[in-house]
Amino acid sequence: METTKMDRLEHERLDAYAAAVELDAAVIALARRAGRGHGWLCDQAVRASASVVLNLAEGMGREGLDRARALRIARGSALELDAALTLLLNRGACREAERVAAKRFTVRVVAMVTGLRNRAAP
Repeated sequence: METTKMDRLEHERLDAYAAAVELDAAVIALARRAGRGHGWLCDQAVRASASVVLNLAEGMGREGLDRARALRIARGSALELDAALTLLLNRGACREAERVAAKRFTVRVVAMVTGLRNRAAP
């Protein structure tokens, strides 16, 4: 089924949301390929990635300080995710190319969420 602009919710219209969803897909794929012994760190990365997507969506459903708070949480989760991916690379649980691709998405998401947050705060 094809969707139109009218069929999408506010958060679904954001480039930041689309990038966060793509980042989440990359994190899930990376976590599935990680070797034994890295489950705790993969779980942390997956939860941080989900937090980015969920808090970004929640923030767009709120206004003022509530919106800014949810977007701050989304930004913090993106930074946490970035650190988890660095640790996965250092431990040999992901390839350099996967890390570089995820880093590009993370930088984009952080920049866009920061802009949204700055506009939301009074």
